[in-house]
Amino acid sequence: MRLFVALEVPEVPRRDVRRRVDAVRDRLPRARWVDLDNLHLTLLFLGETAEGDVPALAAGLRAAFARCPPLDLRLSGGGTFPPGRPARVAWIGVEAPDALMTLQEEVTQAAVDALGFAPEERDYHPHVTLARCPDPWRREAIDKFRNALTGPVGPPFVALHGTLFESKLSPKGARYRVVETFPMTEEEGE
Repeated sequence: MRLFVALEVPEVPRRDVRRRVDAVRDRLPRARWVDLDNLHLTLLFLGETAEGDVPALAAGLRAAFARCPPLDLRLSGGGTFPPGRPARVAWIGVEAPDALMTLQEEVTQAAVDALGFAPEERDYHPHVTLARCPDPWRREAIDKFRNALTGPVGPPFVALHGTLFESKLSPKGARYRVVETFPMTEEEGE
């Protein structure tokens, strides 16, 4: 199973992303745009995982999300990877409390413990991928994209749970299936 762990982006912020992307997409070089109905903030991409390992992984993820309070998030500002070079990925940033970084670390540790997963050495940068650029975009295209996505995009939202997704690749792009959701827990006394 090709798996990843993410926080879903609700409909209202997705609508503003769609409006802004639609306004600029035709003026940008060719790209493989993600399905804007399935926007998510990836916490950890696991890749191919044996189906038999999923229960142990899910148990670790359930505990990690249960320790995290609901997260106040907001989409804000467009950017590209790699930074300062022709773009291979176009994304929108995420404003989040420090608890998001803690959650991402705990999700990664759950995968290490359950699967022997080898984490990436790059620092985690919260973002929502919007497009992959098979022919890397140059400065002019990067600037157009960034200018279309300046400042906050859509209203703030609260993440109340995390999701373990299976990604099935097809000629029409990736299709996602929810494997399991993991509620976040309010602290006692709130």
